[in-house]
Amino acid sequence: MTVEEGKEIIALGILKHPGLINSLEKGKVLFKGGTTVSRITEKLLGLPLRISGRITKRGTVASLKTVEGPHSIIVHQGIWKNVDESMVEEVQKFGRNDLIVCGANAFDANGRAALMAGSSGGGIVGQSISAWYSEGAQILIPVGIEKMIPGNLDEIIRKCGRRGKSLSWGMAVGLIPLYGEIFTEVEAIKRLAHVDCFPIGAGGLGQAQGSITLEIWGEEGELDKIIDIVKKVKDSDIGISGLEESLIECEAICDSCKRHIGCGYKARRI
Repeated sequence: MTVEEGKEIIALGILKHPGLINSLEKGKVLFKGGTTVSRITEKLLGLPLRISGRITKRGTVASLKTVEGPHSIIVHQGIWKNVDESMVEEVQKFGRNDLIVCGANAFDANGRAALMAGSSGGGIVGQSISAWYSEGAQILIPVGIEKMIPGNLDEIIRKCGRRGKSLSWGMAVGLIPLYGEIFTEVEAIKRLAHVDCFPIGAGGLGQAQGSITLEIWGEEGELDKIIDIVKKVKDSDIGISGLEESLIECEAICDSCKRHIGCGYKARRI
């Protein structure tokens, strides 16, 4: 599966996650913006999210300009609202029946995950994260297997920082630790049918760069469910999720430059 096909499978699987179903019925759900999470909200609500940071061939970059539209939303009793300016206050009201869905930029073999922060303190998301854990909300981390990195993320986070870098291809970033349930293509497929699934290879050529090769075992009827889903996914013209205008990446000098440091493009060094 290509990276975008994997995100599609993750979105389909996460909609069947009992934690999400329970919180949509009995509590609140925060969807923190990102291309994987946007694919989920597009399926659930028909709502693409505004994409902030992203990694492209140019490096760690942002949107070209300020775009109207929500980056993060809370869904309560079937109604969504933009919480880009009020996330800190809103998540302080979260509890055991509530859920936070947030993607990651990296995770390791021990289930640790991390989110890149390109603005001071990670912006409003970074400011709100302590309340994610202190108030007892559940955390669900949808993330493609291509983002699994070697090493111990706890140690990597201690070594990493937004400041002190001599040069960055794009904005310099630090890492914010995330603790929660990792939900990859493997977990998604196991939610979509009663099968066993495991990765047997990664990477590929052309559009399959970053792809994951999976092996799936199960009874014929259950395998047929997955085969039908994979056929539909592969027959679809799957693009990058998110609010279209926000997918246009930054270029020095632009609106995003004032929030970011270390950028070699801004400094005219690359």
